[in-house]
Amino acid sequence: MKLNDFLKPELLGNKYLAVKGYSEVLDRETQKLSAYRLNVSIQNESSDFFMEMIQVKVNNVAPSLSVQDLRNNKTTPVLLQDLNAGQINGTLWFSYADVLPANK
Repeated sequence: MKLNDFLKPELLGNKYLAVKGYSEVLDRETQKLSAYRLNVSIQNESSDFFMEMIQVKVNNVAPSLSVQDLRNNKTTPVLLQDLNAGQINGTLWFSYADVLPANK
């Protein structure tokens, strides 16, 4: 069994809380905004990773849940769209296409 065997989106569940706000990701060559990072807490009780905090990259410079929407909130329920996960040198990474507000 390899580390990549554990990189299945269904293991994380689909309930998340965004913690604080976005941080900017700059392109290495141009130093222009290319994405955002967001800390999220996994809130699906049936997940083996319940209550874990992970950092995700949002590959979108205009996410549906805007930078301003998260600026003043400590936690916000969110939906993460189109998970990609992987590992580089034993370090896990997670990226999503968009962050949406969760329906309450």
